[in-house]
Amino acid sequence: LWQIADMERDGQELDLDATAEAMQPYLDAGLTTFDMADHYGSAEIITGRFRAKVAGDRVQLLTKWVPELGKNSKAQVRTAVQRALDRLQMKQIDLLQYHAWNYADARWLDDLFWLQELQEEGLIRHLGVTNFDAAHLNMVLQSGIKIVSNQISYSLIDQRGSAAMTDVCRRHGVKILAFGTLAGGLLSERWLGEPDRAADKMDTWSQMKYKRFIDQAGGWVPFQG
Repeated sequence: LWQIADMERDGQELDLDATAEAMQPYLDAGLTTFDMADHYGSAEIITGRFRAKVAGDRVQLLTKWVPELGKNSKAQVRTAVQRALDRLQMKQIDLLQYHAWNYADARWLDDLFWLQELQEEGLIRHLGVTNFDAAHLNMVLQSGIKIVSNQISYSLIDQRGSAAMTDVCRRHGVKILAFGTLAGGLLSERWLGEPDRAADKMDTWSQMKYKRFIDQAGGWVPFQG
């Protein structure tokens, strides 16, 4: 549900109930897992309404906590988890994924230990991470924190996860949740033969993001090939 943040940029307001109802076709098509984050605009609120009014336990909801840079207290970690629970209208988060900004400041490990305590209380079903590199994912696992997944970019134009990350995940039984597998739609026939565009001239935040990936991976001409 990253797209919600894009739809709400520049002060745009969504009808939360209508947007929740617009999730129904996905459920009808058999898509029952929805991924979001605390900073994806109203995504958690919208999905919570969809679950409460329509989907119930037929869906599993994955969210992320992306804390502000700096030290958090144990109370702040609990507040963040409770905020997600309230927005999602759930008593237990199916999967909470944690993002660390600065590995050099190892206080982010405290957050994960406190999240694990909240998991033991029953507020979190599974604990995951997002955008971790292989070395620091391994550090977390070696610290005794049970991580079930790492959500990372992984596609034909971004294969960083295919080496050390895959080795760590296989060794510890961690799943890779791949995002950007279709590069925001750029890896589709729709873009075949289209002229190059600067990243900041693309239509959505998603396209802007993955156009930068294409530029890093060699540019538009190799991408077209």
